[in-house]
Amino acid sequence: MEIIFMENFSQVKLKKAICKVNKVDKKNVRINPKTIFGLILIFSIVVLVGSNNLYYASLIISLLCVASTSIKSALKFLIGLIIMYFFSKGLEYIYGGILVGSIYSMLKIGLRLSPIFILARIISFYSTSYLISVLRSMGIKGNLNIAIALLFRLLPEIKIRLSEIRDGLKIRGFRISFFHPIKAFELYFVPLLYKCLHISDTLTCSILTKGIEYNGEKSNFHKIKLNIFDYILWLLGIVLLGGSIWKIF
Repeated sequence: MEIIFMENFSQVKLKKAICKVNKVDKKNVRINPKTIFGLILIFSIVVLVGSNNLYYASLIISLLCVASTSIKSALKFLIGLIIMYFFSKGLEYIYGGILVGSIYSMLKIGLRLSPIFILARIISFYSTSYLISVLRSMGIKGNLNIAIALLFRLLPEIKIRLSEIRDGLKIRGFRISFFHPIKAFELYFVPLLYKCLHISDTLTCSILTKGIEYNGEKSNFHKIKLNIFDYILWLLGIVLLGGSIWKIF
C-alpha cells in the first residue's frame, strides 16, 4: 500500500510540475535562445574583467530577461541575491578562520556569477524540441545538439525529483539534520541515483523515437527569428562587452 501510495503521489507531483512548465512555455517567451546563449558568453567576460558598474548593468539586464518570462522566478532570484549580499557583508565582521573565509568567498563568487546563472535559468523554460531547432540553426548538429538541449532541460527535472524524495522522507518520518551530513547524503543520493537511471531510460526511448539515428536532413516547425527585443539585448550586450574591453586596454 505504501509503495502504491508513493507512486501515485509522485505521479501527481510530476503532473503538476509538467503543467507548470507548460504554463511557462505557453507564455510565448519573447527572447530567442540565440540571444540568451550570446549574452551568457558576453556576460562571462563582463563579470570577470568589467567594472562594478558594468556588473550591475549585466545583473539588471539578466533580471529583466527572466522577468519577461516569469516574474515569480525574477523575484526569487532578487530575494536570494539580497540575502546573499547581506549575509556576505555580515561575514566581513566575523573572524572564523578558514571556514568563514571559504563561505565568504563562495558567496562572493556566486554573486559575481549570478547574471550567468539567471540567464541559464531562462533556457530551461524552452521546450527541448525548440532548443534543438535553435542549436541546429546555429550549426550545432548531431549528438552535441541533443546533449546541450537535454542538459538545460534535465536540471529542472532533477529539482522535481529532489522534491519527490523530500516528500517521501517526510511521509516515512525521516528527518534531515546538518549535524549528520553522511546520513542526509545517503537518504538523498541513493533515491536520486535510482530516479536518474529511470530518467535515462525514458530519455533514450524519446530520443530514438525522434529519429536521432537518421542521418539525413532534419526539418522543424519552430520560428527561430530574432525580434526587436532580441536586437535591443544584443546591442546592450555589445555595449557592455565594449566597456569591459576598454577597461583592459
